[in-house]
Amino acid sequence: MRVWEKSMNKIQTPENTPRLFDVVKVKDEKIRHAFYFALRDTLVANNLDQAIRVAFQKDKRWRVVTLQGQIVEQSGTMSGGGRNVMKGRMGSSVVAEISEEEANKMESQLQKDSIKAMQYQEEKVQLEEAIVKLRLCVQEMRNTLEKYTASIQSLSEQEVHLKVQVKELEAKVIAAAPDKTKQKQLEKTLNTFKKDYESVAEKASKVESEVKRLHNLIIEINNHKLKAQQDKLDKINKEIDECASAITKAQVAIKTADRNLKKSEESVLRTEKEIGDNEKEMKDLTEELTTLEEKATEVMNNCKQAEESLPEVQEEHRNLLQEMKAIQEDEHALQKEALNIRLKIEQIDSHIGEHQSKIKYWQREISKISLHPIEDKLVEELPVLNQEELEAIKDPDILTNQIALLEAQCHEMKPNLGAIAEYNKKEELYLKRVAELDEITNERDHFRRAYEDLRKQRLNEFMAGFNVITNKLKENYQMLTLGGDAELELVDSLDPFSEGIMFSVRPPKKSWKKIFNLSGGEKTLSSLALVFALHHYKPTPLYFMDEIDAALDFKNVSIVAFYIYEQTKNAQFIIISLRNNMFEIADRLIGIYKTHNTTKSVATNPKVIASKGLAELGSVGCC
Repeated sequence: MRVWEKSMNKIQTPENTPRLFDVVKVKDEKIRHAFYFALRDTLVANNLDQAIRVAFQKDKRWRVVTLQGQIVEQSGTMSGGGRNVMKGRMGSSVVAEISEEEANKMESQLQKDSIKAMQYQEEKVQLEEAIVKLRLCVQEMRNTLEKYTASIQSLSEQEVHLKVQVKELEAKVIAAAPDKTKQKQLEKTLNTFKKDYESVAEKASKVESEVKRLHNLIIEINNHKLKAQQDKLDKINKEIDECASAITKAQVAIKTADRNLKKSEESVLRTEKEIGDNEKEMKDLTEELTTLEEKATEVMNNCKQAEESLPEVQEEHRNLLQEMKAIQEDEHALQKEALNIRLKIEQIDSHIGEHQSKIKYWQREISKISLHPIEDKLVEELPVLNQEELEAIKDPDILTNQIALLEAQCHEMKPNLGAIAEYNKKEELYLKRVAELDEITNERDHFRRAYEDLRKQRLNEFMAGFNVITNKLKENYQMLTLGGDAELELVDSLDPFSEGIMFSVRPPKKSWKKIFNLSGGEKTLSSLALVFALHHYKPTPLYFMDEIDAALDFKNVSIVAFYIYEQTKNAQFIIISLRNNMFEIADRLIGIYKTHNTTKSVATNPKVIASKGLAELGSVGCC
């Protein structure tokens, strides 16, 4: 209540329209809180135009009510209106039926609830701030996740490259691994040398310490006496060092000379080997040369003998050539004769082949020739000549002339020998096609009659249902609007299925309008009237309706509710509604709520609750 005290004061309104809460006047100031709880900042306008102009401001929306009872909600929906102006039951006098104790209790409860609401509001603000912080944290975590994924991808690529390098290095290490036996032997020798070195080093350290001690004693005792000798000794030591360095240089030169000497000896040995090899090759070549000279002498002797016998051989060659020429001439003559004989044989063979092919051709032609059969006569066979009859024909040109004459006569006559048979076939085919055409025309007429019957039946049934629905629509709309009228008209009365139906409505005290030119409540009433008419034409045992009263005012909600209640005698209705006038008449109320992230439902019987309330009121009245 303390929270509302600031809001209950007068506020700045658009166009200085009065606030409905400020218009209400009561005797008891304590009841003003209840009025503000119900009315809040609702404004009062003269007409609907002013209400629409005032309700939709740039920075804020207002809830506005007109003097005719029309309401413009903050969400933009408009309701109210109608033929009769709705008037409330509030008068100038207010009768308080609540005791002061109950009012005090209610005030204390209201204060507690308001404190809780403030706490919940603060908790809500804190939670919203926490949500914003968590969203920022989530965004940062997503950015870091993207960075880490990118670094992981690069590291995975490096890992693959390094694995390849490790494998290569392992192969190199395995290839360059030393011999373990030699390594062990060298380690043993190294250990022995280390031991010897350590023993010698211990001895040397002892001797050095002793020498240092004696030297110090000598220096202390003979510091003045041996100073000159000490200088000489230092000079001698320097000379010794210089000699030692010269000796080391000479040793180095000796070693280099030894290495050069070894190299020169090796080169001398290689040259000696090459010289020996060359001498062996020289010996082999000399032996080959002697053998070739011997063979050349033999060839020269044979050549001389051949030159001496050459004239005799030439004379024999000439004689043989003359004999060869004579033999070749005889051979050419015989070849010419053989060629002539072969040509004659080929000519004869070609004539025989031509005649055989002609015989085969004429035999095939004769086999093709046949006399055309005539109905009611025997088939005649072609005459075939014997060998004697063929030999009796002296001049075959006579037969060719006769054949040519017969062919010319046949071409001039041009008889069609198969015309009769073809005519008979075409006649049979024509009779079959005529029979098929008769069958098809009969079937077409049958289906056309059936189609016309079904079309007429559909039109009759549609018109009967259309008339029933239009009559029921008028009745329902007059009942819902208390004096209005509605009508369904066919756009094309001759063919109602081509153009459709026009739904026109005349609200009470208004002109005829089409349904798309009506307001929200009028559209709802007209649609419900049509739906109820369809239900009357084809009723079903169960109906389901979802918030059909959202755009209706209280009076129309009550009318629709009582109509549905009357229809429950023959059917069952399941209706989702948020209006008291609708669900107070219901037989069962089912509420759905949510607790602990689960949905639950509660079913109640309002009639039982009403009877209990009446009984309690009766008991209170008796007391």
